Amino acid sequence: MKKMRKRIAVLLSTLLMAAGVLSGCGKSDSSGNEENGKVVTIKAQTIGAELTRVENLKKAAEKLNQELKEQGKDIQVKVETSSFDGGTDEYAKQFMLAFRSKKAPDIYTTGHENIGWLADGNYILPLDELKQSKAYADVFPSLWESVTYKGRIWGALQDTEARPVFYNKDVLRKLGWSEEEINSLPEKVKNGEFTLADMTKVAEEAVKKGLVPYGIIHRPVEGPDFHVMVYNFGGTLYDPKENKIVLDKTAVKKQLDYYDEIAQKKLIPKNLTQMEWSNIHKTVVNGKALFYYGGIWNVFNWAQDNFHEKLGKVDEKWVNEHLGMMLIPAAEKGGKPITLSHPFVYTVSAQTKHPELVKRLLELVTDPALQAKHDVETFHLPVTENVLDHPTFQANQTLKNVAYMSEYTTFLPNHNGFPQYSKAVFNAIQAVELGKKTPEQALKDLETQLKNDLGDQLKIVE
Repeated sequence: MKKMRKRIAVLLSTLLMAAGVLSGCGKSDSSGNEENGKVVTIKAQTIGAELTRVENLKKAAEKLNQELKEQGKDIQVKVETSSFDGGTDEYAKQFMLAFRSKKAPDIYTTGHENIGWLADGNYILPLDELKQSKAYADVFPSLWESVTYKGRIWGALQDTEARPVFYNKDVLRKLGWSEEEINSLPEKVKNGEFTLADMTKVAEEAVKKGLVPYGIIHRPVEGPDFHVMVYNFGGTLYDPKENKIVLDKTAVKKQLDYYDEIAQKKLIPKNLTQMEWSNIHKTVVNGKALFYYGGIWNVFNWAQDNFHEKLGKVDEKWVNEHLGMMLIPAAEKGGKPITLSHPFVYTVSAQTKHPELVKRLLELVTDPALQAKHDVETFHLPVTENVLDHPTFQANQTLKNVAYMSEYTTFLPNHNGFPQYSKAVFNAIQAVELGKKTPEQALKDLETQLKNDLGDQLKIVE
């Protein structure tokens, strides 16, 4: 037992040391330059391969330093960046460890849905003044919802995206669709002429004719995409007045029915929720699925890795020739289609020693040229309208084609209990798709679990 306790102590010590290495707040650097007022080091951390999220802050610092010089300030800002290579849960734990050891990064980039626990835990500072600043004056209005929690702004919007349905043009051609029919599909979806039921019917036809092994494919792990169906079926996920997660039983039942239907009709792989992400991407780019619930950034993913059996990496031109993108079709004829966005945001650590400099940096990083560079390189959408007219953005046909999707978007709640809700719903969907539970059983068990997990944080709507 003593040896076990010793190993645990060593492990915790190692984690705390790692947090100190990976992250740091804006205290004096090893050279002590900050102490004499000459150089202020601001550390920014992100996760994943989209490094422009933090590298753009270095460019913004160049502008800030010029402004400081013109103002006669004897100070310069140096931005140090790092990217976490791991899962989102580990990324959050690493930040908490860094915070505990008082070495949290000044700027922590994260998905907007983490704002709830970050704010409630006093990890980050409110940023209400940004909404009034000139730099954020032309933010797409709906995006403010994604960074609002308990009536306050907690994040500086960095980028956004859309989660469309990719459709395989080659398969539709084999089904006898004309080029005009294929190219007009996004517009028919937008007008509510092509519904979710129509999508299922076409997927069935493609599978029955042996054109594809799978008519539909979605993400294999828990995530935001599944919850868009609650919105699509007229439900809600959150009550902002009561600050409670909502279990909308009517909409969730329809959500479970949908995933049960596509599983029963064998339109999805039997083990879909147990597949690796790499196999999902390979299935899509190699034409083994007709419809794919994906994200516009997948174009970036497919250009980075060798998913295609013959070509390896595929570029934007190849994607546009073989795949189209449409909104998620409305559940009812004539209804409004939908998508879901997952904005990435800059949050400011409550431990930062330089909140005003950090906020000025976050205003400067909204520069249209910097946003456009990030958006085009990583296939994301801008957070301010002025970027849409920037030459760099205009030159990218793919992003131009999907920019309209921001008008149809929705967001996940920022409530700190939503991760528990999301995991429970995914487990219910997985059980239904694997045939272990009926939608009725899954809903009943889901309600029991959420009552236990969330307690008075949960509101049930019949």
